[in-house]
Amino acid sequence: MGRVRIQPQGSQHHRVRRIFRTALIAILVAAALHASEQAFGGAFVPPPTSMAAKENQLVLSRQNLPSGNLPAPAELLIPAAGVLLGGLGMATGAAAVLDSDVDLSPETFRPVCPASDGLYNIGKGAADALLGADGAEYRPLAIEALLRVRLEICVLESFVYEAIVPFVAKKGLGWILPLHETIDTVIAGTVFIVALNFILFGTTKILAVLSIYHDFLLGAPLRLVGFAVYPEKRVRADPPLIQINWPGRGEDPQPEPEEEEEQKERDIPAPLVVIGTVCKTYGIFSEILKNVLEGLDTFVGRYLVLFSVAYVAFKWAHFRLFPEFPPF
Repeated sequence: MGRVRIQPQGSQHHRVRRIFRTALIAILVAAALHASEQAFGGAFVPPPTSMAAKENQLVLSRQNLPSGNLPAPAELLIPAAGVLLGGLGMATGAAAVLDSDVDLSPETFRPVCPASDGLYNIGKGAADALLGADGAEYRPLAIEALLRVRLEICVLESFVYEAIVPFVAKKGLGWILPLHETIDTVIAGTVFIVALNFILFGTTKILAVLSIYHDFLLGAPLRLVGFAVYPEKRVRADPPLIQINWPGRGEDPQPEPEEEEEQKERDIPAPLVVIGTVCKTYGIFSEILKNVLEGLDTFVGRYLVLFSVAYVAFKWAHFRLFPEFPPF
């Protein structure tokens, strides 16, 4: 036996409302475009091509309408509706700008990812300087590589400034490992640690590679220059407790007295001392930064997933199995 499917009246009513809403939006958009074309001489809407004009003529001829203007009611309605919508939009935008206290100028504009944009501009300038006019054909390849680096760093930067900072400012840090878990703290910790896996997995690799290049090109040469210009003071080793003088072995060279070493340090000019100290400081900082980022990349690539699984399992177990622990 066949079945008769009766749709409820509510769904029929919603479908009719959706159809009318779509039709109204289409009419309003067409009205605004037509009004802009009439008012500005086609400045916003490009003139139709010859193929489009032939199609319009064919449609008009099938509908027995004149090829000139539209009928009088539509001719009066469409420009009026377009002008009304355009005027309302411009008035609303102008009121918002006038009522706001924001200074809209290039000096106050802050991009979404300022650090990644600055790094991209520095890399692009260095690439243009190195390639020059002879290597112009390789410039797109360099730009693509720099855009890839910018994208990865911008992902991390936007995640920090647009997700972590507002969330921590609103919720605090009590959701990380609270004494008593709630559904809010469990979901917050789970979402945060899962998102951190996807964000850090590619970004830390880029940062580690950049730190290696930075230390190789800038940090290591500055360390060499710094230690050559202003060497470190030699640490005098303590004599061994038991010393054996083997036959045929010469005596160990005697270290220079401390007075002579201090005299040599005083003979170094002050400008060289400043230059050597600055070079050594920056070179050592570059090496420490490289080691930290390499260690972070190793942790993210090998152990972050395991740490995330253990963290999420602990929070859910604490919430479901031991909700009353600790008892205070």
